[in-house]
Amino acid sequence: MSGYKVLIADAVSSACDQILRDRGIEVERAVGVPREELYAMLPGFDGMIVRSAIQVDRAMIGHMGRMRAIGRAGAGVDNIDVAAATEKGIVVMNTPGGNTISATEHTLAMLMAMLRKIPAANASLRNGLWDRKSFTGTELLGKRVGVLGLGRIGREVAKRLQAFEAVVIGYDPVLSTDAVRDMGIEPATFDEMIRTAEILTIHVPLLHETRGMIGGGEFARMEDGIFIVNCARGGIIDELALLEALDAGKVAGAAIDVFDGEPPTFPSRLIDHPLVVSTPHIAASTEEAQLRVALDIAAQLDDLFEGRGARGVVNAAGLESSLESGAMPLMLAAEKLGAFLGQLLGNSDVRCTLTAYGAEATPIVRGLGAAFLAGMVGLGRDEQVNAINAELLGARNNVTMVTTGQGAHSDFNTLISAEVTKGDVTQSAAITVFGRNEPRIVIIDGARLEIRPAGAMVLFKNLDQPGVLASVSGVLAAHGINIADVSLGRREGTGHALTIMRTDQPIDAATLAELQALNVIMGIQTVEFGGEPA
Repeated sequence: MSGYKVLIADAVSSACDQILRDRGIEVERAVGVPREELYAMLPGFDGMIVRSAIQVDRAMIGHMGRMRAIGRAGAGVDNIDVAAATEKGIVVMNTPGGNTISATEHTLAMLMAMLRKIPAANASLRNGLWDRKSFTGTELLGKRVGVLGLGRIGREVAKRLQAFEAVVIGYDPVLSTDAVRDMGIEPATFDEMIRTAEILTIHVPLLHETRGMIGGGEFARMEDGIFIVNCARGGIIDELALLEALDAGKVAGAAIDVFDGEPPTFPSRLIDHPLVVSTPHIAASTEEAQLRVALDIAAQLDDLFEGRGARGVVNAAGLESSLESGAMPLMLAAEKLGAFLGQLLGNSDVRCTLTAYGAEATPIVRGLGAAFLAGMVGLGRDEQVNAINAELLGARNNVTMVTTGQGAHSDFNTLISAEVTKGDVTQSAAITVFGRNEPRIVIIDGARLEIRPAGAMVLFKNLDQPGVLASVSGVLAAHGINIADVSLGRREGTGHALTIMRTDQPIDAATLAELQALNVIMGIQTVEFGGEPA
């Protein structure tokens, strides 16, 4: 049994429960449970799975004592306070691919229903009328269709529009024109799309930058008689501006699956408008999609718990490759290095520089920097600190980080090197991974040595002369402290050396003072590693 517990707080397919239980994870359902009861339950769970019905806000996240991950069975995470989760080091993950086809097909269904006035014609017929003249439609053939946002769903929609022989133009703020053209889509700027599209279909996420991006100014620049589809997120279109454009005849029709407030306030002028086709946020609601997202989120949570990597993480931009299982040994080594230097120099008001060498480390240098900060910033904290929240918490302690990938190293296949400066003092160290993913500190302040970062350690600068180890071991033996491992790095031409030891138990203050008093010791510091890094 894994010992992990997951709370399912939304209506997710029961296949999710079974997948988790098959992998030794305890599952409890709390669908429809009042918030106060959820608050009382949350401290006992490692993971939580939701859809879109429940608001996982800051207040709820504040009750999560040991939570490691919040899984969204679907794509949108606007019902989760991602910033609050990040502050607590909780991974927020979604399943963006699970409902791609369902959302794509619903977009096309809404588009065709709008162009051919199918809902109104159906309602008329059900009222006993045979009115063919009032429902003359519009063909898709040859129309200039703007696809705003070319993620998974936008690309699939564009592909299907091309099968209708529409003229498809595409814009995505994070894609170059060459990247759009490589998809077989005619690239356009946002302004070109707004001015020239005859049909506009929206497929961008709801972010601060995209809220209200289709408003009065955009409607004013559109061609008269444009059709608009939004099966992405409410709030991207200014609903009041859309109503005004519909009333003025600027917009010939709108197909809306999502609303700024859900559920919307009834009666709704937008929903009741004769030129609007609307559905209650059901683009992803197919049996196939709900099964896929349930299976996906269950597998993703298990992979995260068991250290096999993290997929679909939305609050670790730029760290995704660092969270895959193959990168974990290097991430853990970087965290050890951060804890090591943090104990030597402190974990506040410091400037850190991390350099990664080697084909495995260089591509994930940003993630290694986050892991290093987690090791450093987490010292002395009761709260969870990991690669997700380390940068945020570090900034509050005036800890800065610069990361660089340098390619190959002359002496090591893989090396993570860091330098920490506090005021006028700078200390540096480097770590690598040997054998079966065993981390080894191999350089300290320029001195070459080799030791495993574990347990209690003592680091001292000493004269490079015979008898130093005998003097130190004599003091330790007198106090009943056994040496587990030792490594010495000589500073050629200086007459000084640097020695690091692992001991079976921490060195107490009295013993430390006795060591410091030895005339061969120039400076001494202790380091202690607890359990495994987070």
